[in-house]
Amino acid sequence: MEPYKCLVNALIIQAVKDYRKAIRFLKHHPHTPEIDNDPQQNTLRDKVIKNENERDAAERFFRSGWFEMLSSLDGEVLLKKVCEMEEG
Repeated sequence: MEPYKCLVNALIIQAVKDYRKAIRFLKHHPHTPEIDNDPQQNTLRDKVIKNENERDAAERFFRSGWFEMLSSLDGEVLLKKVCEMEEG
């Protein structure tokens, strides 16, 4: 396999891992008004926001023209499959 293809595959695999980690965290720790209003929950709120940002960044990547250029995969289908895996 060409080094370029190896790099692209590694990039996509890492993006999937990051996305799965973020949605798994958010499944167990959803962003609720309670964590926004309770000063004792600041650490949790910060982690929730960080994982929301990670999730959103991964979704933008998989829907981007750059992803289409790098891969022949359908980003929307990939996102759907990852979500299905996490639900199951």
